[in-house]
Amino acid sequence: MSLQNYSVKEAAELLGCFPRYLEDNLRHLPHQKIGAAVVFDQDELRAIKDMHRVRPAVEPSKASTGEPSALSLATITPSRGRKRTA
Repeated sequence: MSLQNYSVKEAAELLGCFPRYLEDNLRHLPHQKIGAAVVFDQDELRAIKDMHRVRPAVEPSKASTGEPSALSLATITPSRGRKRTA
């Protein structure tokens, strides 16, 4: 159990998001209400980060063969970018 609590503004700073995002999504995010104050502790911030973690999808053929799911750098190519008008 951690005793350090963070305000919405401090939590947003630590998470790298806007305070408004946390305020608008409180019903979906772990938090504590102490009186009228909304606070977050380290465990709750970690849980929020885990909730928003994005992992690449595993192709079914690779999942069954046991090959690594991440693409190798040799297979990644840059996108073609925007078309520019003269």
